[in-house]
Parts: sequence; structure tokens; C-alpha cells
Amino acid sequence: MAKVVVLDVDGTLMDTNYLHTEAWAQAFEAAGLQVPPRVQIHKLIGKGSDLLVGEFVEDEEAVEKVTELHSEIYSEMQRHGYPLPGAKALIQSLSERGYEVWFVTSAKDEELELHKERLEPKGKIAGIVNSSQVENSKPAPDIFEETLRRAGAKPEDTVSLGDAVWDVEAAKKAGIKTIGVLTGGAYSAEELKEAGAEEVYENCAALLDTNFPEDY
Repeated sequence: MAKVVVLDVDGTLMDTNYLHTEAWAQAFEAAGLQVPPRVQIHKLIGKGSDLLVGEFVEDEEAVEKVTELHSEIYSEMQRHGYPLPGAKALIQSLSERGYEVWFVTSAKDEELELHKERLEPKGKIAGIVNSSQVENSKPAPDIFEETLRRAGAKPEDTVSLGDAVWDVEAAKKAGIKTIGVLTGGAYSAEELKEAGAEEVYENCAALLDTNFPEDY
């Protein structure tokens, strides 16, 4: 039975995926580049910024410019991001039941401040690992492997929760089972299961009516 629960943030706990999508679209435009269709950008949310931009631009300077612009634009938009249904209650429930809870996210340090303000995780989680603390971002397993190291946990004693195939693939490479939620909006239950998700639920609220993570 799981002892450690690893939670993705954007699209899983926080309703921010569409904000990120719009911020990326505006960043490409501000950089004087062709703006990719938002549906394509949306599918890549959760990947590291370098990998996301690299899907559309090869020039390293352009990648850096778009990434900087995204950070600037998103900083003005992030106030519109709110906890998703059941997110705060799930964190509370896991903490009360004695699980060691970790946030694992591609969010930048400055973005995490608002997440912490709105999710109110203080005293309920063991820690946060984000992509700035590892060499390779999702879908590489680095961020999950670092979490296991810090938690002193084994993959078989750990369960993760995420909304994108990048979450599922990264966790799977680290040997961790993943449960999917549909709140990120980019992937269907079938796509998440095809990537390796054990089960998929509508949102965190739906998990409160199950034995998560006891059954995994």
C-alpha cells in the first residue's frame, strides 16, 4: 500500500493550464514568431519550458526569448488561477490519514508562491520538487526520482496523481504508479491510460469518494 503520494500542481490541483496556454501563445507573438495553434500548445503543458518551445522553434536564442516572455506574461495572468474541485480537501484528507504528500511540478519558483497561497498546503505536505531542481524536466523521470530520494521512499510505496501524459510517462520511468485526472483538459481518459495511468477520474473531488491511494 502507498505511503507517499506525489501530486502534480498545474492542471491537477490548480486550474492554470489554459492560462499557461494563452501566455505561451502571446509569448510567441511578442517574440515575432509564428503563433502555434493553442490546441497544440495545450497538449504540451506539463513538459519543461525548453522542451515545449523546442517543439516549435529550433534557435536557442528564440527559445530563451519566448520562455522569458512567457514568464512575464504569465505573472500577470496567474492571479486568475484557482484550486480545482476537491484539490484542497484531497491534500487535507491525505495529510490527516498519515500519507507523506509531495508536490512535483514544472512550475517555476515564482509561480509556486501563488499556488501555496491558494492551496494552503503548509503543515500538510512534506515538500515541493520543481523542474529547476533537476537536470531534465518531464517527461524525463528526474523530478520523480529526486522526490523519491528526498522522501527516502521506494517506487512501489509511492503513487502519483497527474493530468497529462507527461506526468504519467515521467512517473512510470521512475517506477511509480500514476492515477490520472481530466482537469487539465488536454487528454482523455483513454489517452492517459494508454500512457500508463492505472485509473482516471474526473477531478480530485471524485477521488475523495474512493479509497485513493489505498487501492494502488
